Amino acid sequence: MNYKVVYFSRTGTSKRVANKIADKLSCETVEINDYMNWKGLIGFIKGGYYASRNKEIEISLSGSVENSDEIVLVTPLWAGGPAPAVMSFLKKFPSDKVHLVVTSKGSTIKNHSSGYKSVTSIVRSNNNEDSAIEDLISNLSK
Repeated sequence: MNYKVVYFSRTGTSKRVANKIADKLSCETVEINDYMNWKGLIGFIKGGYYASRNKEIEISLSGSVENSDEIVLVTPLWAGGPAPAVMSFLKKFPSDKVHLVVTSKGSTIKNHSSGYKSVTSIVRSNNNEDSAIEDLISNLSK
């Protein structure tokens, strides 16, 4: 199976998780760029508003995902769902080829039934990052 690990990260957590997954799968990472300023309190509030309204934003990718059989898509949790940049990515790439990995401080994604191949939650307060990644890799190998 030809995988790519695609990620969007505001604080670096999703990037770290994406790199760990890519190392275990021996594949490359592709970053989603959105050119938005999500920094500070204003950025946090704006991000939550965009996510809750499912506002589409312009994105670019640091590499290609065209030859991928499946995508491992790593995103922070914003307002109960994926970050706006990830939602824009999903409008261009079918979610039925996506293993969604959601990182958060203490919550999980609201809607697990969005047509993804799988959904993995990595919740900092659960201290489950490494075990969740191992479970994901194990399930991808089946």
